[in-house]
This record gives sequence, C-alpha cells and structure tokens, in this order.
Amino acid sequence: MIKEKLLFSNKTVFGIVMRHPDLCRKCLERILDKKISRVDIPVIEKNYDYSAYSKGIRLDVYCDGEDEVYNIEMQNYRFKDLPKRGRYYQSMIDKDLLDKGESYSMLKKNIVIFICRFDLFKEGRHLYVFENRCLQNFELGYGDGTQKIILNTKSTANDIPLALKMFLDYIETGEVQDDFTAEIETVVDRIRHNKKWRDEIMTYEEEWENEKESWHAQWKEEGLEEGRAQGLEEGRAQGLEEGRTQGLEEGREEGREEGFDLTYIKYATKLFAKGSSHSEVSASLVEMFDISEEKAEEIINSAIKEN
Repeated sequence: MIKEKLLFSNKTVFGIVMRHPDLCRKCLERILDKKISRVDIPVIEKNYDYSAYSKGIRLDVYCDGEDEVYNIEMQNYRFKDLPKRGRYYQSMIDKDLLDKGESYSMLKKNIVIFICRFDLFKEGRHLYVFENRCLQNFELGYGDGTQKIILNTKSTANDIPLALKMFLDYIETGEVQDDFTAEIETVVDRIRHNKKWRDEIMTYEEEWENEKESWHAQWKEEGLEEGRAQGLEEGRAQGLEEGRTQGLEEGREEGREEGFDLTYIKYATKLFAKGSSHSEVSASLVEMFDISEEKAEEIINSAIKEN
C-alpha cells in the first residue's frame, strides 16, 4: 500500500494511534484547549446495537474521562447528515452511561468530535462548537451536558490556538509540525512497517470500497441538490439583473410616454383655445404626432378634463 494511504488521517491508522491513552488524552487537550487529568484506555470501533429494530453504530474512538465521555471521529468524506449522525451517536452513548435506577444527574458530559477534512458549514473556520441554548436568550444554556465539535483541517483562518492548528495541519498534510505530531508520526511509521496493522488497514480499505458504493447515490443526490441550489441562486441573480434592466427600460418608456402625453394634451388644449372643433383637433393630433385616432381621443378627453 502506498504511503499516502498510511497517514494519520486514514480512519484505521487514526484508530490504532488513538489506542494509546496518552496520545488520545493529548489529542483531546488540544481540541478542547484544556488539561485532562486522565482517560481510560480508548475503545476503538466501539459498537452500539441495542435492538434488531434500531440502527446500530460503530464509533471510531470512544474514551471515558473523569467527568466526560468522548467520541472522536475522523471524517475524510463529506456526508450531509453529519449533524444528525452526531445527535444519534450521543443518544446511543447516553444509553450506556446509566445503570437501572441511577439518577440522570449521574450522566457525564457527552462530547462528540468530528475531525473533518472539509468545511462542513462553509464559513472558513477551523472550529465549530455547538451546545443547546435558549433562542430567546443565547446566554442561557440548556445545561444538558452535551457538546458537538466540528473541526475543519482545510481552514487557513487564524481562529484557534497554534497547538490545535499544527495538529490539524498535520492531519491534512501528513507533515510533522511539532513535538506532539512527531510523537504521533513515530507511531504511524511503526504501523507502516507492521504487517499485522497493514493487513488490518487493507481489510478496512476493502470494506470501505464496498461500502462506498452504497453512498454514491447519496453523494450524487447531494451534488445535484447543491447544483440546483447554486443554479437557483445564479438564476435569481440573473433574474434580478434582468428585472432591473427591464424595469429601467419600462420606466424610461413610461417616462417617455407620460412626457409625450403631456405634450399632446398641451397641444390639444391650445387648438381648442383657438376655436378648433373636436374633429379638427383629433385630425391634427393624428397628423402631427403620428398616433392612432384612439390615442388622439384619449388626449382630447384628458385635455377637456383639465380645462
């Protein structure tokens, strides 16, 4: 397998590296920007399948801290349903946190982290943190102890601590950035030269290639939806521009028409003042301004009303 497939961003390589509690803890410290006293031995590809009738899940990395539980997912491909996936993951994890009869107050803080190699929300940020808050007062938190963190390795913004930026840059490029990423790369390199791990990665890659076929339809539909949305937006912009052009043209035409009407009315009024008859004024308007008899009658009626 080529080295490019054996980078830390590879889901299986990521999972193997995160089996080291110390590396997993340091990873969480960078993402959460705080010290973490300990994490239990991380569980890789933890399965939740409570019922034959409910959808099961398989988490990339799950670990338990003193007051928090963490689920860390490496996302190399864009899925439109990622936010709802995070919601479902948290609900499944919560089921495992309480024994029968225990108080809800015993629930630990539940943090789901998606490390994405794309910008899910297209705002150019490295970091998006979501919590439940009151819509009427954003200062008022719901206090349910849940948090979803979306990271974007492709951002170039200066919006996060340097330590986290170097970590995300390493995920994106595979190039060592500091002592911590050098420590990770040492483990990654060990994986590259370990037949057991290579075989595990090959097996995962084969499974993923088969699974990927089932996602092609979704990706295609999402692409079509995005294309439609973009087309509609461009169509609106073009329609607005055409509308402005047409409106200006109609406005000019209307202005010209109104201007000519005033000229015609003044002319007709002068003819009536000189003693011309109705038929004489009408004939003169048609001849002078090259208009129809119907239009001439409208002008005459307007002139009569004004006088």
